[in-house]
Amino acid sequence: MKRFLAGLGGLVLPALLAAQGTEPLRKTDLIRLLSSPMIPRGEVADLVRRNCLAFRPTERDWADLRGLGADAEVLSGIGGCAARQTSRAVVTLASGQPAASALGTSPPVPVATPPALPAVVTVAPTAPRAVGLAGGEALIRVGARRGDAPVRGVVLVLHGSSGIAGGAGRDVQAITDDSGLAVFRFPAGRQVANYHLEVVSRTGAALPGRPSVELAVRPGRPVVADVRPARLEVGAAPEGPVTIQVAVRDSFGNAVANEPLELRPERGDMGVVSDARVTDSLGRAAFVVQTAALRRPGRIELRARGERLAAFDAVFSGTAASAGTGFVSSGGQRGVARMLLTEPLLFQAHTVSGRPLSGRVVSVRGRNAQVRDSAVTDSLGRARIEVTLGAQAGMAVVTASLDSVQAAETLRVDPGPAVELILERDGVRVDGGRILVERDVPFALTLKARDGYGNMVPTASLSRTLLDVLRRYNVRSQLLKFVGVQTDSLTAALKFKPVALGSTDLKISAGLAATVSVEVVRPSR
Repeated sequence: MKRFLAGLGGLVLPALLAAQGTEPLRKTDLIRLLSSPMIPRGEVADLVRRNCLAFRPTERDWADLRGLGADAEVLSGIGGCAARQTSRAVVTLASGQPAASALGTSPPVPVATPPALPAVVTVAPTAPRAVGLAGGEALIRVGARRGDAPVRGVVLVLHGSSGIAGGAGRDVQAITDDSGLAVFRFPAGRQVANYHLEVVSRTGAALPGRPSVELAVRPGRPVVADVRPARLEVGAAPEGPVTIQVAVRDSFGNAVANEPLELRPERGDMGVVSDARVTDSLGRAAFVVQTAALRRPGRIELRARGERLAAFDAVFSGTAASAGTGFVSSGGQRGVARMLLTEPLLFQAHTVSGRPLSGRVVSVRGRNAQVRDSAVTDSLGRARIEVTLGAQAGMAVVTASLDSVQAAETLRVDPGPAVELILERDGVRVDGGRILVERDVPFALTLKARDGYGNMVPTASLSRTLLDVLRRYNVRSQLLKFVGVQTDSLTAALKFKPVALGSTDLKISAGLAATVSVEVVRPSR
């Protein structure tokens, strides 16, 4: 390193010695000054302004000097030197005219020295490179100076910005402020790319040194991620590691490179260890999950910058075992016809090793019951099955199947509330009709109740009400006397004795009502 610095100092020293005198700087001196990392650009600019140049820069020279790192201050000093060289040439030409003859001629009219030409305006970017994010805004600053003074109100155009995919669609403009600074703000576009942008005049003419900036459009923040496999299935027996491939993109589909990612379980008791990776140049990363450590199923998240990009399920696969698969019995449920059970049926599925089978589809069917065709087990291997009982009072059966295991649950269906009363005599329905009975010959009417689906409703609960109603009936009736009532689970037998001839309407009322016309006739001989 010391030998290198010594050699570098040997290259720069002649230029420094020349700069300390009054000799203008040669092109080689200026190149050596700009090539030295030991000399600040401000000192180079001071040397240029103090000594000026021994050459007139060409367009190629301007480009080479910018490539060597000449900033706005150095370029401004070089432009001022070029202007002063032009001014001196004009003055020399004016003062070099021949004097007039002294013989009989008038003294020559003195030629006025033309004013010095103004220094050339130089334009230079504050940085040779700029970075913008896809979908965001790019920012480029350039400075305009005339000699050492900033120039205000210069309209500049960023040539090439119209070609940015998804950008402004035209070359953007900017105007220098009081400090000579112009700021270009424009959309960075949607695609990851590199653009060469040149600063030109309002008319599109090239500026001295052809100032330019390299714009690099980088991907935006990660928004979506493609995860493969999309579902991690672990068999009944412990398995080896599984590689999870991830591809991350921004909202425009650009691959997001060098992005830190984290793969971690949604719950800490799953047994999966969190892992961190960084995407490659194509936005890809690979994670390794040790499936043998998985203690319970759940979701695994892919996160970037504290936000979740994607998630996938980790489940136990394998064949359901008959020993650990079936309904979790609750002592047998019952309900009213055509009503939803207050609690769903629970079906659980386990492997031979006892691991719960999560995310498995269970086939379901019902007899005298309405159920969905299938249900899916949760992280505990349980599926909840909603059941609406059928219209037929009695028994209902729900059957669930998974792999080769089939289980059934029996339910009790009770009739609904009674909607009508029915009167029968000797098995024939007579309510709403007319019957003949003989005086002093007892007869019986059978009372039944039915719900809206045709199911027989037990009448045992009506017995006390019927006794009270029929006792009051005996007080008012002159033709029939109530003798008694005999009930079973579904019917009530009402016994009467005709005591006088004539006709009457017999009305039985117990919340609902049934009526039959009775005519008492003489007994047959």
